[in-house]
Amino acid sequence: MGVESKGWAIAFCGLNCARCDMYEAAHGNTKLRDEIVKWFKEQRNEVIKPEQIKCEGCRGPLDVQWSSDCKIMLCAKKKEVRYCFQCTDFPCNILNTFASDDVSHHKRTVGNLKNMRRIGIGAWIAQQDRNGKCVFCP
Repeated sequence: MGVESKGWAIAFCGLNCARCDMYEAAHGNTKLRDEIVKWFKEQRNEVIKPEQIKCEGCRGPLDVQWSSDCKIMLCAKKKEVRYCFQCTDFPCNILNTFASDDVSHHKRTVGNLKNMRRIGIGAWIAQQDRNGKCVFCP
């Protein structure tokens, strides 16, 4: 991950991997892991084993993450940037599409990445902690 502190692991796109259900389930939250296994069976009619739920976030090895085909991650790795806001194309079509995909926590990513660029990630995390906004998506 990028800058990390207690409860924070900021990904390329600005999401906080430390608050992702898959990431938490892969890092010892067995109750959540079991709920995810159940959800897959009930909602997708897919049987997955608890040990299949593994994720080290977008900066981990591709074989140990949940979204190994993430376009944002693949682009950032190719361009060798730690965060999307460091790219000369920021905000690009890939990120804008992600931010407008009707997933509520994706909508804030571009604005928050702009703020991270403006004040620095450490200061941004401290600001979020002060405001009580330690959530999955910043």
